[in-house]
Amino acid sequence: MEILIGRDISWIDIIKQIFRVVEFNKDGTLIDSDGNVITTSKFKPYGYLLVESPILNNPVSLPITHRDDFLLAASIYDEPELVKVLGDLELLVTYFPKIKHPQGLAGNLHALHYVITPTRTLERYYEMENDKHMSIPEPEKIFGVFVWEGEVKVGVNPNLRL
Repeated sequence: MEILIGRDISWIDIIKQIFRVVEFNKDGTLIDSDGNVITTSKFKPYGYLLVESPILNNPVSLPITHRDDFLLAASIYDEPELVKVLGDLELLVTYFPKIKHPQGLAGNLHALHYVITPTRTLERYYEMENDKHMSIPEPEKIFGVFVWEGEVKVGVNPNLRL
């Protein structure tokens, strides 16, 4: 059985932790020609990200529970040229809600933040300063300034200095 964040791993345990996106599963959600997001059920996530990280033993599924978070992932994976580029780079994601509700659930604002970085950024981040970020995450070192409202987009950090 697949390990699922929100069921097997608490949302509160992954706040500000960083993951590498391995796969994007739309789970039947579509984007029509007008840009409307059409889900199979209002009671299910928009889709899932298969993610991996040194903080985990195995890849896990990260539910995408906000429309904007789904659109951000689709903006990468729906563009064949960008998917090709990801072969030489990596797409990282962190769960960082602006307002944290009980059990770490996000409010009505998006909570997944994405950045494209050079390969092995994830490993370098978690290995630095004697594995400090395993227990004290500082995703702003990779993601920069976090945005929850207004124009949200996938960040790009090609000249990362860790």
